[in-house]
Order: sequence, then structure tokens, then C-alpha cells
Amino acid sequence: MGLGTTSPLTVLGCALAVHSAAATGSHHFATDSSTFDYVVVGGGTSGLVVANRLTENRHSYFDDKPEAIIPWYSTAVDTSVLLNPRSAPNSKLYNATHNVTVAAVVGGATVVNGMGCDRGSKADYDAWEELGNPGWGWNGLLPYFKKSTTFTPPNPDVVDRWNITWNTAAYGKGPVQVHISNFQYPDIDTIWEGFRQQPGVTFPPGSSSGFGPGAYWSANTIDARGMTRSTARSAYYDPVNKTRSNLRLVIGQTATELLFDRGKPLRAKGVRVVSSFDAKVRNVYARKEVILAAGAVMTPHLLQVSGIGPASVLKAAGIKVEKDLPSVGANFQDHATVVLWFNLSTPSFPNSDSISNNATYNATVWEEYLTNRTGPVAAANSNSIIYYSLAQVLSPSAAASVASRLLAQDARQYLPAIYSTSSALLRGFKAQRAILAQRFTTNTSSYTAQPLRGNGQSPSPLLKPLSRGTVTLNLTHPESLPVVQYNTFINPIDEELAVAVVRRSRRYWASPALQKLGPTERQPGAEYQTDTEISDYLKANRLALFASLAHPSGTCAMMPEKLGGCVGSDLRVYGVKGLSVVDASVIPLISGTSLQATVYAIAEKAADIIKARG
Repeated sequence: MGLGTTSPLTVLGCALAVHSAAATGSHHFATDSSTFDYVVVGGGTSGLVVANRLTENRHSYFDDKPEAIIPWYSTAVDTSVLLNPRSAPNSKLYNATHNVTVAAVVGGATVVNGMGCDRGSKADYDAWEELGNPGWGWNGLLPYFKKSTTFTPPNPDVVDRWNITWNTAAYGKGPVQVHISNFQYPDIDTIWEGFRQQPGVTFPPGSSSGFGPGAYWSANTIDARGMTRSTARSAYYDPVNKTRSNLRLVIGQTATELLFDRGKPLRAKGVRVVSSFDAKVRNVYARKEVILAAGAVMTPHLLQVSGIGPASVLKAAGIKVEKDLPSVGANFQDHATVVLWFNLSTPSFPNSDSISNNATYNATVWEEYLTNRTGPVAAANSNSIIYYSLAQVLSPSAAASVASRLLAQDARQYLPAIYSTSSALLRGFKAQRAILAQRFTTNTSSYTAQPLRGNGQSPSPLLKPLSRGTVTLNLTHPESLPVVQYNTFINPIDEELAVAVVRRSRRYWASPALQKLGPTERQPGAEYQTDTEISDYLKANRLALFASLAHPSGTCAMMPEKLGGCVGSDLRVYGVKGLSVVDASVIPLISGTSLQATVYAIAEKAADIIKARG
């Protein structure tokens, strides 16, 4: 991947799998060595945004299958465009391993995600600024949230029928198309009646204005002009790929290591790549910067395999240490998710299971979509979601007690081993912990949520995890996929609060409004009542507790180096000239919602920062 003002921009995708709808046109290197102004490693969400913006003044692989275009397919994940390494065994979950979602397709995760486009609370992003990143709070990011998105509301009759609300001022006129579906299943009425019966819940206008806890109509990345997915590819690449001679996307390349000028200071000068087409190794050079946008799993891997990372890990893998930076691969965060299931004895027809369970209905709705671009196939996942603060999950006094116990912990007991050998990492976590403890005692930040489709599935992500995982090299085969350790529940307070989230979900389903659906708890089941019974069930059943919601972040954290940061607020890697990171790995504290909107904003802001350097 690279970009130039006098040379073409080349984006080298790190895809490792070929699809039937692979390359369209020529996206290969003509020579064994090329030089550009910028080399952007990663053709996903952040990579395409930055590449687009850096070339506006003058493949990974392409996926054109229905799964990448039609909104309904967002209810499942197309694993054919993922790398899907397995995680390391999780000691707190009976050594279970889990899929690690790494997209290998132009457009990255936006091609396979659930299409949710919510933003976290103002307090979530202000926490980034509190951690030493001036300009990265809510006010600093809001212009980029707006710059990346255009909102199209539902039809007026749909708005009146469902009392749908949003905040037009939260959006701009950006490339990413955002929409609340015109189609809603009838039982969504009941879902909202249940929302209104939850004590203390508010109903702010729209999920993109930073309000935090509350019940919302949640928007999806749907292009209402044709009722298709709006992805990073369709928003930032397809509209310009034939008109910008200074933008070049090269597919089928795996970045194997960074290239350096080893003076003082160390300077990144390019990337070594290997082609999946001809197996040739090539060097790609950057006159100005190498920009890493390979995601929170593969960006730290590329840094480590190139000699930038924790010296103990690099030496154990036999890699020359270019820069001892313990933050690379540490601070790994994701949204572990508790999933309850209820059998509904009296659901309305149709409901969100009808497409799968009723062949006649299935045929009807697909014909409706193909003919009119309407109906449930034109919709994505649920537009109905409720967010709770920790005080609403527990009680204000119980939340305050959790915060006090958190601050009293010996943090080293509940962190990966590298935090005991790096005083900077430990200081950084303690700074994060102080912010989280404060947020736990207020209603400014969400701890969990319930996105509900109207069937009996009731997922609840843990939006403010205390446990920290790692991404490190495979010590015996450094060139292979990295070792991902989620460390779910390594901090026992996370386990305790997961049980509280189960109880919060049960209270929702026990509300009077929901009884018209006849819910009976199937997972975990009403027989699991004590904290120990619930916790043991979650830890033993991977369908009841997901270690990941495919929201990896934090592994090249944006914080001061003295707090265990990898990049500063200018996104430059500490101790290395000409090297920046622009993806979800820079997130210091994970935001309390899906990451799509946040990563778009990060990338838009990153492009302005890089352009300002000249």
C-alpha cells in the first residue's frame, strides 16, 4: 500500500486467501522495487480512508459476492474473507480457544461486520484526551465523525409509525452512508415497551451524539440509494479508483517486514511484501511515511516481526531488536459478550427468524428485495438498542463499591506478565483504571447494552473490560500468524460483572411488556441462579460467552511513552521516524459501542494530521 503526489498511491492488502471474485483489472506491481510518497499497509477501513484523503488533492482482494453487498447477510459473518486464526487457550475459560476475526478483503471489517454505526459516549472519547492525547476527546473527534458520514432517515410514514428519532446535526455529508431501515418487525413495538419499563432509562435522540446510556434507534451502514451495504470500499475507494492517477491499490500482497534506515534515529523507509500471485518478494519504499493500517491484530505483528516491540519477546523469537517498545501488542481489548436466549411461545409473524424458518416467507422477501429493494432483506441487524451504565446494571452504591475495589487491587496480579516487567505499561493501566473507576460511578458512560431484533436472542457486550490481553509473535515461527491471548476474566471483577449483566438481561425479559411474547429462558436457563452457577455456565459454554465481538483494539495504544504508549497524539511510533499507525490498535480505552464509526473518525483525523506534516 502506498500513496504519492507524483507517484501513484499503492495500498498493499495483507490478504492470504483468494476468492472466486478476486481481482478486477490489474492491481499488481510492474517491477520488483517501487517508490511512492506514502506506503499504507492495509486495505481495510482505516487504510482506504487515509489513502483516499491523502490523494484527494491533485487488493487485499475484492469481494463482490451478495454477502458483501446485501444488508441481510450482516446477520452472520462471511468467514470466507477472514483469516480466522485461533486464539491461545484462555485459562479462565477452561482453556477454550476462540476464532480471531481478521478481515482479508478490500474494505476490511466493513465488508463483514454487523453494520452498526453507533458512537460511544462523550465520556468515552474524553478519556482518550485524559490519557495524554490532546485533540482526541469528543470535541476533537466530532468533526471527523461528521466528515465520514451522511445520514438518510426512514420514510416519513415509517418515522410516524415507529416514533423513530435521530439527530441530524450529528452527521455531515461524508462518504459513508448511514440509515435506519424502513422495515421493522412488528414485535419491535414490544421491545420498545420493554425499554420504557426499565427504571431510569432515558430516550435521547439518536445514538451518535455522545449521550451515553439510554434507549436508541441505532443506525446501520446502509446506502439508502440502493439498499446495499456501505463499506469502506464503496465509500472511499470505488468512487475514485479510476480518476486518481496518484492512487494505486495492489492486491494479494502480504507485508512481511518493515525496512529501515538504521541511523540515529531509526527511520522506516519501506515494506517488504510477498505476492500470492507469483510468490515474488518485493521491496516497496516510501519517500515520506510508512502508514500501518492492518488492524489491531496484524499491525502489532508486523511491528514485532520487524524488530519493534517488547525486547523479551523479540529476542525469544530470534529477531533483532530495533526498538524496545513493550506497548506493541499489549493493552489488547475487545468486547466479551454474554448471550442469553429465550424461547418465545407467542411471537408475531413475521419475525426475525421467519426468513430462516419459513420457506414461503423466505422466497417472498427475497423477491421483494430483488424487485423493489424493500423488506427485511434490505434491513440489517436490529435498529433497537438499549445502553446501561454500571450504576443501572447494579445500583449506584454497588457500582461505587466496585470502583473502590478496583482501585484497591494490586493491578499486577490481574495483568499479563509483561506489565510486571514494564513500569510504563503498569502506570498506563493504572491511569486507565482511575478513569474507568470514575466512569463506573456515573451515568456518563455505558457498561453494557442489549441490541434486540425481536426474537429470543439477547446479547449483552461487556463494554468496559478491565482484563487486558496480548498479541505476540509465534516464538517458533515468527512469520506465521500471531498468538492472540484474550485473557477474558483475567480480572475477576469482569467475571463478577458478567454475572450482573445476566441478571440485568433477565430483568428486562421479566418486564410486563415482554410477557405477551411468552419468553422462557433457554440459555443459561432458569435453574442457574447463584453467582457461581451463572459464572460457571458462562465460562464453560462458548455460545453463552463470546470472548470477542470482533472489536479488537488497543495493541499500539495512543498514550505518552511514559504511560506505556506506542504512538503519540500525532500517531507516530515512538523512536522511529517515518512510521505511523492509523487503525483501531491506537485506541487506548475501548469505546462503549461497536467500533466502525470510531475507526472511520480516527482515520479521517489521521489523514489530516499526516497531510499537515507536508
